[in-house]
Amino acid sequence: MPLAVYPEEAIRSHRAFIARRRELRPSKECRSPSDTEWEEFLGHFERRRVALGDCGRAYGTNCIHEHDPA
Repeated sequence: MPLAVYPEEAIRSHRAFIARRRELRPSKECRSPSDTEWEEFLGHFERRRVALGDCGRAYGTNCIHEHDPA
């Protein structure tokens, strides 16, 4: 696997850029999601996987959607 090597100055500049951008954002955007918001976020991906032929089942268990004609 190839390894990318970046000069320390490039890394410091990027981190400084990110820090400046975060200072410009309203603090409301940098909060932790509520339990309800997080469950809704995860639920979106579970519904998406079901639509694509997968589901949010536990690893190693049978999929109830596997042979569903709908």
